[in-house]
Amino acid sequence: MADNSVNTFSMIMISIGLLIFLLILVFVIRNALKGKGGEVGGWTIRGANHAIFAIARTTITEGVRSKVATVFIIVLLLTIPLTYAIATGDSTIKGRVQMFIYWSLGLSWFFLSLLTIFFSCRSLSREIEQRQIFGLVTKPVPRWQILAGKWVGVMTLCASLMAIAGVGIYAGSLTIVSDFRTKLRHQLETDGGITPDQAGLVVAALGEVRGPGAAGMQSPIITAMQEATGMSRTQIGDVLLRLPESTRVDLRRGDELRRQVLVARAAAKPDLDLDAIAASAQKKYDQLEKDGRLPVGLRRDQVLESLRAEVWGNISTVHPFGDVTWIMKGPKPDKRGDAIMSLRYKIESQTALPPLRFAQIGMRLEEDKIWCSWRIGNPESADVVFIPPPLQARTIQEIELPIECVESDGTIRVTLRNEDPRNVALSLDLMSDLEVMYVVGSFETNVFHACLAILISITCLASFGVCASTFLTFPVAALTLICLYIISASMGFIADSLAVTPDYYDPNVKQGLDFEFRRAMVTGLTWGLSIGEISPVSDLIDGRAIGWPRLFDSFWRFALVKGGLAMFIGVLAFRRRELAAVIV
Repeated sequence: MADNSVNTFSMIMISIGLLIFLLILVFVIRNALKGKGGEVGGWTIRGANHAIFAIARTTITEGVRSKVATVFIIVLLLTIPLTYAIATGDSTIKGRVQMFIYWSLGLSWFFLSLLTIFFSCRSLSREIEQRQIFGLVTKPVPRWQILAGKWVGVMTLCASLMAIAGVGIYAGSLTIVSDFRTKLRHQLETDGGITPDQAGLVVAALGEVRGPGAAGMQSPIITAMQEATGMSRTQIGDVLLRLPESTRVDLRRGDELRRQVLVARAAAKPDLDLDAIAASAQKKYDQLEKDGRLPVGLRRDQVLESLRAEVWGNISTVHPFGDVTWIMKGPKPDKRGDAIMSLRYKIESQTALPPLRFAQIGMRLEEDKIWCSWRIGNPESADVVFIPPPLQARTIQEIELPIECVESDGTIRVTLRNEDPRNVALSLDLMSDLEVMYVVGSFETNVFHACLAILISITCLASFGVCASTFLTFPVAALTLICLYIISASMGFIADSLAVTPDYYDPNVKQGLDFEFRRAMVTGLTWGLSIGEISPVSDLIDGRAIGWPRLFDSFWRFALVKGGLAMFIGVLAFRRRELAAVIV
């Protein structure tokens, strides 16, 4: 009861705050639009490019000279070298590269967003406040061209800084790898006991490693070193054993870095027939209705939702001593020796997994280890991969697959068999925790796409800032956009605090009007304040390909639709605002 009271109170206070904000916004826009206006040029398009580019150049010059913009530019340029100096991760080369990318790209995005807010809000509003705009609006320059020039100037500066940041992130990632190789060469000479020429050949061989990884002496690292130096596998193994343990770990983690981070990988997910799931739920509903066993007090749609969840649970849950097979559709198998494909999964158990000892074989099963196995491939084929128990639960795991287990049309069959003696049911989130990854591009391409994804959100933010500067002063416009930016980034927390996420309510139980209002409010805020849906930081550190289709979709919805609408509203407000009308 207390929780419901808190949620209701939070809903009332947030609703009142939103209502006050909307009333103030309507009042401000109304005052901006009620004047007769004093525009000279109308909607003239002829010669627009000259005016827009001239205003853009002036805007960039003013921004660079501005103290606020200068501070953000300096901070942005210092972010990458500072994160390079302090990034340690889990003390391995892979962890350091991932930490460097996470903080350098994330902070660059954050500081660039703040710079965009201050820069886009400041330029026009300051000119209006200091009456510098008079010399421009009295000329035959349409006001839409003024706003377009301001926007182009803001985006040109932001795109330039993003390009510098992207190059810095790419160079920093490769420099970390280069530093490790320099350190390895020195240790091969001092600890490994080989000549400088041999050490150089061994280090150079690391750049030639291709294909999937393997454990121990079967690793492609050993093969590359052997081919480069002419030494036997045993000799290479003896040299590596004389190196410090941390260096040998970095060799293994560095190979994971090559295969899982410094690439662009697409994902094939289970092929789920949603229509078949809905049909199965409908069939069960019809049977319950025929038998007169429908739950009392629930609507038809609520019962169907419950039945769909039951069917979904059956295809995503592996019961004790049972197995479930999922089918994925990936690319046709590439028989090249450097083709890499891996199974990425996260297994959850519905109960705790305490340690267990097998008395018969004297083996101890550690906590969060489960006695289950994977079988990948068509069971009627000879090319079936078996991943034996035990497997790790509750954390994301990735295992590489030979390309032979993929059928000729790209079909991938994966089967999880649950043989754990603790009688626990296992489950996977089929939308996010089970996928087959395969390489589709390079790290360079992925960094470029990540920068473009950030620029799309910056484009939307710049449009909001230019729009706000047409009817608000600089402090008010900047503060408003910062607040909206923070709220947009915190929508997940807001949804949790208002108890509208699936963790806080039963979808099969009818909810009250206050809940529906809260959920509608969160949905509306999420749609209205969002400036992008791509997560370039997490995609880049996981080696996930962002790709042109996702970029085009995000550009269309956020840059063109949202950004264009904001600019159109700004033009309407600016055209009607009395600034310095020509009096004849």
